[in-house]
Amino acid sequence: MAKLAAARRHSLPLLAATLLFAGAAVIMPTTPAHARGKKAAAARAASKKVAAAPRAPKVVPNQDGKVVLLPFADDDDRSIAALVERLLQARGLEVVTNVRGVDTAEQYRELAGLTGVTAFVDGTVREREGDKNVRVTVQLRSGYTGRRVALATFKETKLHLRAEIEDKLWPRLGPAMARAVVDAGKPRKRGRGPQVIEAGTPLAAGRDGVYH
Repeated sequence: MAKLAAARRHSLPLLAATLLFAGAAVIMPTTPAHARGKKAAAARAASKKVAAAPRAPKVVPNQDGKVVLLPFADDDDRSIAALVERLLQARGLEVVTNVRGVDTAEQYRELAGLTGVTAFVDGTVREREGDKNVRVTVQLRSGYTGRRVALATFKETKLHLRAEIEDKLWPRLGPAMARAVVDAGKPRKRGRGPQVIEAGTPLAAGRDGVYH
């Protein structure tokens, strides 16, 4: 009996400590499941924002090639064409202005093959009565394909139009111009020659007026 009583006295502190620890675990506040879900969702949203952050625009270096600058429609004083010419020359391009434009992509491609032209540039100037803004479009055609590969549109007041074109023309046309320069070094496909129809020996009219 004495041994049993001693064992009970030794076990009571251990039992009390166990119950105290269990009670603390029960009482200790835990983060609710919905709160943890909100935190996880917020973390995912933050990571998406970082991933979706816009990258800095790629700077296109100067290019080496020959570009034909065609007249701009309704550019009566040629001020816009002269501005575009200067901006292209500042990017290392040789600008030619004494070439007449053609009609189809195949004709542009053949013209580029004969003259060694990398690309063609032309555009329009639109100024509507009562509208304070002027609309300018500049399009780029590849000399390799003859097709339009880039189009830049500017709409601004006369006071700010030149600055708008100076700041944004090359960022908008530069990547396509760089591709056109690369394509210009590729072997060109030979265009189809004129079709010749063999019609046989020409007929001659006899004395009776009938062709034989």
